[in-house]
Amino acid sequence: MDLVTFYQHILCPPAPWYVSSVECFDNEKRVDVWLEHTPSKFRCEHCMVECPVYDHAPERAWRHLNSCEYQTFIHARIPRVKCPLCGVVNASVPFATSGLSVTLPLEKLSIKTLQECTMTGAEELLGVTVRKLQHIQETAVERGMGRRQSDVSSMMGLDEKQVFARHKYFTIITDLREAKVLDVIDGRKIEAITPWFKERRGDLKFTEVVAVDMNAGYSNLAHSFMPNADVCFDKFHVMQVLNNAVDSTRKEEQSAMTEDQRRQMFGARYCFLYGKENLPERNREKFEAARSIAQKTSRAWSVKEAFRDIWELAPHDFKDSFKRWYWWATHSRPRHIAAAGKTLKRHFTGILNAVIHGVTNALTEELNNKIKAIKRNACGYRNKANFRTAILFHCGKLDLLPH
Repeated sequence: MDLVTFYQHILCPPAPWYVSSVECFDNEKRVDVWLEHTPSKFRCEHCMVECPVYDHAPERAWRHLNSCEYQTFIHARIPRVKCPLCGVVNASVPFATSGLSVTLPLEKLSIKTLQECTMTGAEELLGVTVRKLQHIQETAVERGMGRRQSDVSSMMGLDEKQVFARHKYFTIITDLREAKVLDVIDGRKIEAITPWFKERRGDLKFTEVVAVDMNAGYSNLAHSFMPNADVCFDKFHVMQVLNNAVDSTRKEEQSAMTEDQRRQMFGARYCFLYGKENLPERNREKFEAARSIAQKTSRAWSVKEAFRDIWELAPHDFKDSFKRWYWWATHSRPRHIAAAGKTLKRHFTGILNAVIHGVTNALTEELNNKIKAIKRNACGYRNKANFRTAILFHCGKLDLLPH
C-alpha cells in the first residue's frame, strides 16, 4: 500500500475531497498531505447555501493529528463560491472550522486537553502554540454560546468579582440550578449590566429565584426585569456583613489596648472570623485567651454565631428567632454589630426568601474558587476578554466540540 492510499484510508476525507499526494520529510519528522476535489458544488461558509465554484483561494495548510510522532499537515486550495446572498466567498470545508489553522480532529483534542490542563501544558502536549490554542478556545466558546438555547434560568445568581487591581470588576451571572456561569459582563455598574437584561426581558419573566448581594442596584435590577422572581440574599453575603462588623469591632477595641494585650491578640485576631465549628484546633487556646481580653469583640462574635444558628431553622421558626436576635444585636454594646443588625432588618425579606428557597453560598464559593484557580494557573491574563473567555470555557458547561 503506497502513502497516498494509506492516508486516504486513515484521513477518510468526505466526498468530493480525496488525497492527491503525500510527502514525508524524515529529517524534520513531518508529513504533508495534499487534498483535491472532484468537480462539485460547495456550500457558502456563511449561509450554507449550495453554490457553484467561482474560483479557488491560494493554497492553505492545516495542522492535523500526529502520524507516528510525525507532525502532519493537510494542504488544500479552498474553492470560492458565488453565493446569491453573500457574494464571492470561501466555501465551507468539512475537515476544518472556518478561521482556524487546525483540522477538526486536532481541534477536538485541543479543547479536551485545555479542559484538563493549563494553556502552557496543552502547548507542550500538543505542539500547538499558545496563540493558536487561544484562538481555538475563543472559537469553542463562541460556538457553545451560539448553541445554548437560553441564557436565563428559573434560578439565577448575580455576583461581582474583582478581576484586576484598581477596582476592575466582572459581573458573573450564574444558573443556580445547573451550577454554571451563564455570562460574564465587563463591569459592575448598573448601566453596564442593564443591556444584557433588556435583551432577555421576555425570558426573564419566567425566573423564579434570583440570588444577589445586598447592593441596592442589583436588587432594583432584579425587580425591574424579573417581576415574578423572589430576590434572595444568600448566606455568604449576609455573613459577610456580620463578619465585617466583628472585624471592625476588633480593630476599634484593639486600638485602645495596652501593648501587652495587643501582642496576645496578634496571633488570634483572625480567629473571630471563623465559625465556631471551623476554628482550627491549634488556635482554640489562643482564641479563648483573646476572648477574655477583647470582651466587646467576643460579644460581637457571639451575636454573629447566633445568627448562623438561626439560619438553619425552618422559615416559620426563623421569623420569630430573628426578632429575638435583632433585639439582642441592636441592644448589644458593640455599635458595629448593632448597625449590622439594622442592615439585616432592612433586607429581611430577601434573607427570608433565601431561607425559604434554600439558597446557599455553596455554588458561589465553588465558582469563585474555580475562577481564582483559572487565573492562578494562567499566571494572570493580559485583558478582560481573554479572562472572560476562559471563565465561560471552564465554568459555562457549554457544548464546545465541533460536530
